[in-house]
Amino acid sequence: MSKPAALWRRLRLRLDRSLVVIPCLYIVAAVVLGDVAPALDRGGTGVPGLDVDGDTARDILGATATGMIAFTGLVVASVLVVVQFAAGQYSPRLILWFRTDQFNKHAIGSFLAASLYALVALRELPKADSPISPELTVGIALLLLVAASVLFLALLERVMDHLRPRKVYSRLARAGIHAARAIYPEAVAGEDAPDQRAWAAAEPRVVRVASRPGIIVSFERDALVAAATRSGVVIELVPGVGEFVARGDALLRVHGELPIDDARLRTAVDTSDERTLHQDPAFAMRIIVDTAIRALSPAVNDPTTAVQALDVLELLVRELAGRNLEQSVGRGPDGAVRLVWHSPSWEDVLDLAFDEIRLYGASALQIARRLRAVLEDLRAATPPRRHPVLDAQLAALDAAVAAAFPAGSADLVAALRADRMGLGLARP
Repeated sequence: MSKPAALWRRLRLRLDRSLVVIPCLYIVAAVVLGDVAPALDRGGTGVPGLDVDGDTARDILGATATGMIAFTGLVVASVLVVVQFAAGQYSPRLILWFRTDQFNKHAIGSFLAASLYALVALRELPKADSPISPELTVGIALLLLVAASVLFLALLERVMDHLRPRKVYSRLARAGIHAARAIYPEAVAGEDAPDQRAWAAAEPRVVRVASRPGIIVSFERDALVAAATRSGVVIELVPGVGEFVARGDALLRVHGELPIDDARLRTAVDTSDERTLHQDPAFAMRIIVDTAIRALSPAVNDPTTAVQALDVLELLVRELAGRNLEQSVGRGPDGAVRLVWHSPSWEDVLDLAFDEIRLYGASALQIARRLRAVLEDLRAATPPRRHPVLDAQLAALDAAVAAAFPAGSADLVAALRADRMGLGLARP
C-alpha cells in the first residue's frame, strides 16, 4: 500500500490503454536500425546471395518508405471504421478493448517501423559510384516488409474474428468469470449466513475521496487485509467496484485504530473514468446485456444474437451462483474478517442479467423460450437458497409472455416452452 506501488499500478493501467507507447518503441528501434545497418554494410557485413547496387537499394527503400506510409494510414483508418462499427453494433464500452489489445499496437508499430527504417537508411546509403553493396540494409528492409505483411493479414483476421458476436461474448464471459473469482473469493455456504457486523465500530474513521470524480475500478485486497491484520482492525470499502464517486464521498471506513494516514489508504483504491473488467463481473454482464437488447431493438431485430448472449450469461450467472455473494470479505491468517467490500447480491445479479432482456424480448419467441430454459437449468443446478429469486424470475417471465401473446393462441403455447436453441429443440 505504498505510494510508489500505487503510482506504478496506475502507470501500468495508463500504459495498457495507451496507443502511443508500443508504436513509439518500434519507431525508436527503426531509427536506430536505420543508422546501424548501413554502418555494418560499410564494415563489410552483408547478406549472402543478395547482391544489390546503390541505385537498386535506393529504389527499394524509397518504394518501401512511401508505400508503407500510405499503407499505414489506410490500415489505421480501416481499424477506426471497425471500432466505430463495433461501438454502434454492439456497445460503446467495447472501444476500450481495441485500445488495450496489444496485438493491434504491435501491428501498427511494425507498419511504422518499416517506413521509418527505410527513410533513415536512405540517408546513410553509399553513393552510386561506391563499391560498397548495401546488402544488409536492403535485406532488413525486405524482412520488415514481410513481417508487416504477415502482421497485416493477422490483424485483418483478428479484427474480423472479433466482430463475431460469439467471439465478443466468449471473451466477455472469460473476463467476467475471472473477475467473479476475484471479487467473490469464497465459495457459497451450505445455508444462509447471518449478517454479522460484530466487527463494526460505533464511530468508524471515515476516509473520503480526495481526487477528482471517477469510478471505482479496483482495490488492493491483499495490501488492505495485511494492513488491517497488523493492527487488528477491519477496513470497509464503502462504494462497490463500478460505482461512481465524487470528491468528498466516503471511500473507506476503518473500524478500529489504524496507524496509517488517509492518503496512504486512498492509494489502495483505484479510480478511473470508465469501468473495467478486472474486478467487476457486473460490467461484463452489462456489456453482454447492452448488446442483447440492442439486437432486440426494432431497428435491428436480431433475436438470434440475443439468444447467444443468453448462452454466456448463463455461464456467468452459474459461476456467480457458486460464490458466496452474501459475504464479500477478506480474512486474515487467523480467519477473522479484516476487509469488507460491497458487491451485487444474487437478486442484483439476476436482475442485471435478465430483466432488460425479458422486458425488450418477451414478445420474441426465441427469447422467451431460451430465457425459460436458462432459468429452469439454473434452478436445477443451484442450491435451494438460490431458488426463490429464480422462481420470481420465472413468474415475471410468465407474466411478460402472457402480456405479449393473445390468450389461447398457438404462439402463447409455443412461447411458454423451454428451448435452449430458442427455436429448434423444444423441451417436452
